[in-house]
Amino acid sequence: MTVQVNEDMKKIRELVSKEEYKAVYDQYAPVFQNMLFVQSLEEWLDFIQQEGTLEQEPLGLYLSAWRGECLLLGGYEGEATQKILDCLKGKIPGELLEKLSGLPPVVIDIDELNGTLEKQIVPYQAVLESAGFALHIDFEDIYCAGAYFLSVERK
Repeated sequence: MTVQVNEDMKKIRELVSKEEYKAVYDQYAPVFQNMLFVQSLEEWLDFIQQEGTLEQEPLGLYLSAWRGECLLLGGYEGEATQKILDCLKGKIPGELLEKLSGLPPVVIDIDELNGTLEKQIVPYQAVLESAGFALHIDFEDIYCAGAYFLSVERK
């Protein structure tokens, strides 16, 4: 996680410890909408009253996606190829992106055989690794049926 995400997490922890729940929601509503499926301040307040806390690992992942450090893909995303390629633009060389665009599509449905991201991303990983890059996948299922967080890093 980047310094910015760590600062966000620290800020959220501090505000929650002071019971400044509205301030947390006002600043991070898009994160909580994706992570907890809350659509209003009232729903957020209900959640925090019932749960009392936020799991730090998923929070860090959702904050990273919100900050553009990784791509958030739902476990039932369906066709995700273009989102993945768009996410990689500017992070890998153009000729490498062209090679990836010729690979089989990625269709995510965690209930289907071979519908997980990990299995479908293998050919993409092979192309990227040969050029000194690696895809990193995190999976979170604490707050939802399943969400993937995909990022690329230079080896």
